[in-house]
Amino acid sequence: MPVQCAEPAAPADPETGFVTFGVLRTEGPEAAAEVITVLTAEVREWVRYTPGFISSRVHISADGATVINRGEWTSEAAYRTSFRENPAGAVLHGLGSRPGVIGASVFSGVPAEGFTGPEASAEPGVVMVATRHLDGHESARALLELLSRSGQWKREFPGFISVTPYLGRDGTTFVSYPMWVNEAAYRSWTEDPRISEGQQEVARLEVAPPEYVLCTVAAQVDAAPRDPGAAVGAGGVG
Repeated sequence: MPVQCAEPAAPADPETGFVTFGVLRTEGPEAAAEVITVLTAEVREWVRYTPGFISSRVHISADGATVINRGEWTSEAAYRTSFRENPAGAVLHGLGSRPGVIGASVFSGVPAEGFTGPEASAEPGVVMVATRHLDGHESARALLELLSRSGQWKREFPGFISVTPYLGRDGTTFVSYPMWVNEAAYRSWTEDPRISEGQQEVARLEVAPPEYVLCTVAAQVDAAPRDPGAAVGAGGVG
């Protein structure tokens, strides 16, 4: 994470060129825990060794029923070649049809400019995955401008770590990813009247109700160190 709170935040990794958010809604905490176990095991076993993979951050919702995996890749091409079209990915590709999983969706897009707060170097205690639905690129640009302006005060908000926005290819989906050090900081944030004022401006750009998932981080798996002299097989560790 960047550590200069006065500067715009880069993506979680400066090489990130493509991001996915895989959302799995389950019957409850037990099913969600099983999904997390399978997901993280697969990423550790082979995904982390594939070309272009940067990181996988797995989240669990506050009610324990929704699992969200944020995957970071150097590019969309790397994602498709190394993961989406990789025959080794059968288990991960089938997570949405596992027993106990009642809904699955995937957002894919690119990171845009966000900003950091006074706790930029802290580990996230609470994360919000906020998905907004817009009518296209013009609204997305307007929403980015609103976010940038709000940074004038959010950069100094106690307990705030950072926010990174992600844009879908056609501009109709906008995912905001803010982080705080703990739930107390998040609650203080939501109670600030400037938040509700800003939400009114954002609502004018939306074409459908937003979706909010408050989470904690359940697991983080980063890419394996690259060995220039080692070859990695198509399906896993070379």
